[in-house]
Amino acid sequence: MHLTNPKSILAWIALVTLGLGPGASSYTVAALLGGCAILSVTIFCDYAIVFPTAPMVRFYRISRRWIEGTLAIFFGAPGVRLLFSRT
Repeated sequence: MHLTNPKSILAWIALVTLGLGPGASSYTVAALLGGCAILSVTIFCDYAIVFPTAPMVRFYRISRRWIEGTLAIFFGAPGVRLLFSRT
């Protein structure tokens, strides 16, 4: 899913570049990429297993308004600051 998003690709490239450093060996590169792949598969499989369950669906229905309101503030505040900045 993230492979088609250019922002995700560039963010991962930046993180991997910082994590590896200029003298990284082939083993380090393989370990980092393998670890990232295992983490990704594990996390997305967990999402697929956990989120469709009845308790999670019920929790989201109850909490939806609060979750979306919090995210609106979290993303809206920097947007408003950008709108009113003078740079």
